[in-house]
Amino acid sequence: MPYQRTYNTRETVKDKDGKEREVLREVTDEDALYLLPSQLAIRSKLQSSLRYRGIYAAPVYASALQVAGEFNTQPLFDLLASNKDAQIRWKTPQLSVMVRDQRGVASPPALQWNGAPLAFQPGNDLPGSASAGMHAKLPAIDLTQPTRLPFAFDMELRGMRAMNFALLADNSDVQLSANWPHPSFSGELLPETRDVTASGFSAHWKASAFSYNVSGALEQCGKGECAGLLERAVGFDLLQPVDVYQQSERSIKYAALFIVLTFVALILFELLKKLRVHPVQYTLVGMALLVFYLLLISLSEHIAFLGAYGAAALASTGLLTLYFGAILRSRKLGLLLGAGLAVYTLLYVILQAEDNALLMGSVLVFAVLAALMLATRHFDWYALTAGNGVTPPRTASGTGHPATATPDDSPAH
Repeated sequence: MPYQRTYNTRETVKDKDGKEREVLREVTDEDALYLLPSQLAIRSKLQSSLRYRGIYAAPVYASALQVAGEFNTQPLFDLLASNKDAQIRWKTPQLSVMVRDQRGVASPPALQWNGAPLAFQPGNDLPGSASAGMHAKLPAIDLTQPTRLPFAFDMELRGMRAMNFALLADNSDVQLSANWPHPSFSGELLPETRDVTASGFSAHWKASAFSYNVSGALEQCGKGECAGLLERAVGFDLLQPVDVYQQSERSIKYAALFIVLTFVALILFELLKKLRVHPVQYTLVGMALLVFYLLLISLSEHIAFLGAYGAAALASTGLLTLYFGAILRSRKLGLLLGAGLAVYTLLYVILQAEDNALLMGSVLVFAVLAALMLATRHFDWYALTAGNGVTPPRTASGTGHPATATPDDSPAH
């Protein structure tokens, strides 16, 4: 509601003789009164689908919106009451609708304002915003007494992945329904009620001015920064269930565990069998373990995740089994280490358990660590490493404790 205000102010000035005197000066300035709807109701029915670019898919949607509400003109009379000594001249009011991305507006909607049709124009025409959205010039408002001005419009929005609504009203009521079965509700408030099924979901939000600090954002808009009006919102993301990339990412989190366990097994066989495994061979083993994850991601883009996982695990396990048998000079040891890589099967089970993945992974780590500690609890590590250039500390005979020097222990020359 833009307006022009004219009022008189007293100022002290000096005349030519240097004497001070008060004069009455007329001042005219321009400002705008920003009003939010007293009631706002949004109904949205969303149809989603998947769009592909090559082998990659992304969810897109088309949403049919029905927006209705009403404004209360009481704030105009409050402004007039607080400026009794000023003359207020109202200019052409306008209704602004903000949309974060103008490309999402599929077709220009028509506004029903107080029972009369009006046309929207592109751009929200608000200061300090990205100007995305639309606005409509409104007829003069009756200022004889406070009244309520109803409005309504339908519009179609198109977008990707997410949809949010800024609840900019004294009382807001939002009801959404969609055919997407995997929503992730986001924003400042969770829906009061929601129903998620295999065929879609529905959600219902209710909020008031007490739920949101709408007045603070409105004050900033009055200062020329209206972009903050869209900051606090409620809505949902079209969450894709655990897809091949998420499962591959989760499997990579166990890469360090697999590499460490394989290296520990190699070290044990190296010590027990008195073999020397070269650092280059350790490096090649580590690279073979990492190639499993590269094969998993690349194959899962073209075939089912189970088939990709099985092919990558067989390829990596087969290669490492042959290599272990060669560097350890024993086909049996190679088969034994290769069989140990059957832990990939357990990893696949963990990846499929969305809710219990962390629990199962923690139990697996504990079980492997416990098995390793119990299997090596009687090892004499100093004796095992003595032949590899590691000299164990001298111990007193039969005591198992370091021997203490005596006066007869003279240094050798």
